[in-house]
Amino acid sequence: MEHPTHTEIIFADSKEEAEEKYKALNIKPDHDSNPRIVALKVLEEEDFDINSDINLIGEVSVGPPIMEKIRTNPEKAYVVYYMEKKE
Repeated sequence: MEHPTHTEIIFADSKEEAEEKYKALNIKPDHDSNPRIVALKVLEEEDFDINSDINLIGEVSVGPPIMEKIRTNPEKAYVVYYMEKKE
């Protein structure tokens, strides 16, 4: 089973750019030597509500402090995280 880890908000012009910026952070996975990177543009998520303090984006829930960050530039905001398998 996979689990999300190391969630970051990345501002980018494309999914590919968001993934590259995430990789540049050199975040080490917890358990999986080859985790999947998931990058989701917040405004493309079906149930995303910019006015809500809590949203579910992909496999992660974001709360008030993260929503404040997203609101600074929602058009470029991506939620990026690893999906790790426990080995």
